[in-house]
Amino acid sequence: MAANLVDILKGFITPDVISKASNMLDESESGISKAISASIPTLLSGLIHKSNNSGVMGSVMNLIGDNVSNAEAILSNPASLLSDAGSSSVLSSGSKLLGLLFGNKQSDITDVIARKSGIKVSSVASLLGMIAPILLSYFGKSGTTLSGLTSMLSSQKDSILSAAPLGLNLSSERDLDRDVKRAVREINRSESSSGKWLVPLLLLGVGLLALYFFSRSCDKDDVDTTVVTETADTLASETGELVDETKSALGNFFKFKLPNGVELNAPEFGIENKLNTWLMDESKIVDKTTWFNFDRLLFDTGKATLRPESQEQLKNIVEILKAYPKVELKIGGYTDNVGDPAFNLKLSDDRAKSVMNEMVKMGIAANRLEAEGYGEQFPVASNDTEEGKAQNRRIAVRVTKK
Repeated sequence: MAANLVDILKGFITPDVISKASNMLDESESGISKAISASIPTLLSGLIHKSNNSGVMGSVMNLIGDNVSNAEAILSNPASLLSDAGSSSVLSSGSKLLGLLFGNKQSDITDVIARKSGIKVSSVASLLGMIAPILLSYFGKSGTTLSGLTSMLSSQKDSILSAAPLGLNLSSERDLDRDVKRAVREINRSESSSGKWLVPLLLLGVGLLALYFFSRSCDKDDVDTTVVTETADTLASETGELVDETKSALGNFFKFKLPNGVELNAPEFGIENKLNTWLMDESKIVDKTTWFNFDRLLFDTGKATLRPESQEQLKNIVEILKAYPKVELKIGGYTDNVGDPAFNLKLSDDRAKSVMNEMVKMGIAANRLEAEGYGEQFPVASNDTEEGKAQNRRIAVRVTKK
């Protein structure tokens, strides 16, 4: 088994480095240690989020190559990056990496880490500026290739994301139900002086979780991402300070323009942005393995009837198809392994066709679409857990012509 990346990078941050950083930044050693423990998986999570973006990853590899000559010096004396002794070119490389991974969300990232560690935002920014070159130096010294890097990130995705602080919204496949549970644990662990609010908030979280699991147990065949998202958002709105902690894994809604000038409003990590980004990338070629999961579709229990809440996302996908008139899609329907396999197969097929028919009604030519149900075939997670079953109940699309 490959060594854990988070632990490897933490190994370069010795107690002496923490002590020096504490003195330089006028923060407690405990706060510095917590911030570093959050910052390392945050950077790696950023790489995971961008791992399918060939342009970004190419730029990352260039930065790694530019940093090779300084790698040994950086890894042996990381604290120098916090002082005037730090090389301007090295610091520049670190800054460029942060920009590639987080863009205009850097301030959100530093806020989350600062809140977790109890140190100033400016101190977190300095620590990120130190850790980014360490990451580049480690990969440079290791002689990592692009394929090796993406493979390593993929193999350690779960451990990296679980170590990252909650609220970053960097992973496109965060476990939403885990977010709610961890938010309640945060309430339970709270040592705030406002102790009078602890019990009501905890009860609220438990109540919402009970509602969530009840809805899932009553509606096992539904694609229920929206239910989870609403639960997390409700908990966040009621607890105030936990708003950033319980954001949906789909990220914030934002507006982006399609090639024909039409503007869409969709989640950052939703299917609309993923599909549009893939279609815009000329290096992406049609294959039989690249599927994009709908994340805001709901059906009536045990039926192929789409709920009204599904309309917004369907309309967005239709607009994307209109913006790319040559594109053709295949729609796949899937279930978990609960119940009769024959019934599941028919239900998945009916639901896939229901989605296709709805898109045809919205103006897409029928010859640009095909639909097929696969039932409980091709699971993407284990059916031994409720979380895995929820992931397996899905509607997805694959580009068949670009």
